[in-house]
Amino acid sequence: MQSWGWLRRGQTPSLRWPDRHAVWTGLLVTTMEQSVMIVAIFVGAGLLAYVIVPGLIVIWDRVLDAVKDREGED
Repeated sequence: MQSWGWLRRGQTPSLRWPDRHAVWTGLLVTTMEQSVMIVAIFVGAGLLAYVIVPGLIVIWDRVLDAVKDREGED
């Protein structure tokens, strides 16, 4: 049977548990890029919640008022 270097006969690499070092470096140690991304996500969520959505509600309210005012003109 053909064998590739990293996959030997009888092994299933997807079912192996990662070693402690891989878990520690992958989950607990954050890099600068990850920190910047987390801050950007929070800033984006804040802008969406406190600026964009209320602005769209105000604009939609003005549109509905304009439609109501134009009903009598026809």
